[in-house]
Amino acid sequence: MWALNNQTPFAAERTWTRDKNGAEVWLIAVKGTFDINIDGSLTLADEQEEVIMAPEFNGDPLATSLRYDTDLPHKKLATDVLISGHAYAPQGKPVTKLLVGLRLANIEKVLHVTGDRTWVNSLLGISMSDPQPFTTMPITYERAFGGMDLSNTDPTKHDWDVRNPAGSGFAKDKNHLIGKPVPNIEDRKSLITHWKQKPEPVGFSPIAGHWSPRTKLAGTYDEKWEKTRQPLLAEDFDEAYYQCAPVDQQVKGHLKGGELVELKNLSPSGRLQFRIPRISLSFTTNFDGSSSEQHRATLHTVHIKPDIPQVVCVWHTHLECHHKVLKLTDTRIRLKERILLSEQGKENTFVV
Repeated sequence: MWALNNQTPFAAERTWTRDKNGAEVWLIAVKGTFDINIDGSLTLADEQEEVIMAPEFNGDPLATSLRYDTDLPHKKLATDVLISGHAYAPQGKPVTKLLVGLRLANIEKVLHVTGDRTWVNSLLGISMSDPQPFTTMPITYERAFGGMDLSNTDPTKHDWDVRNPAGSGFAKDKNHLIGKPVPNIEDRKSLITHWKQKPEPVGFSPIAGHWSPRTKLAGTYDEKWEKTRQPLLAEDFDEAYYQCAPVDQQVKGHLKGGELVELKNLSPSGRLQFRIPRISLSFTTNFDGSSSEQHRATLHTVHIKPDIPQVVCVWHTHLECHHKVLKLTDTRIRLKERILLSEQGKENTFVV
């Protein structure tokens, strides 16, 4: 019962969940890992990443950023595009600042990266030290604006940035910043010049479900909810909550495959280009051997890892079958078509 017959070279996993109104939904995620070659072509990686069943953090979930979100949310209304990696100085020569960028479909995003700085006392008050040269810099929310101010001996006066509790630069009092790091990762249009600034935290990696702005989409859980809907999701729950990528890294309508990805200063070569693989999967779900349903998947997550370099794609399907939970026996997954495109858009692999 509830088995997977995975006839693809990719990893796959399944689970049951409930929709907003409590109806049972059968979820399947298929996850493909591809090596990015020097010429921009893709090949199937020897080791396929496993499907992530629950969020994974870089350490304490209360103090560090999200490394991976689950690959099995109820649904995604757009394709999340994520990057895990570093900024690289051109030709490996140390710099004190540089720009890094991503371009894909409707996404065109550029971040400003600065070498390590600290807040110091000066004749003009608190100011930033000169940036230190660097050749690589992790692009993580720990190095973006945010963080916690736990300096006061009175715990009731502690505070944190709900947008990014893992970051740096947040403080209720300027004296709490002396000797503390200035954020390395910034929006190039909103650079920090004064300690009072509280710019939007920026990055390329996933945003945790307990961080804003995702918390604002989770709905209202008050006395009315307790009386009328508990334990269901709130009436005003927004399915955009399931998106873990920053809003400016979400592709509405989902990526189809074949789209060109361009990265700047996010790999040792300085420039990395490739195309999203075009994969067609078919799913046949059987019920007690007497009936079956055909369904398809959408590409709901693209995770780029330019340090390796690899791209990981997650295709996701959800089948509403509330009254057939105990009848569902298995789902067969088949690879109908696979087209891996070179940087120039030429097909280099075709499998039926």
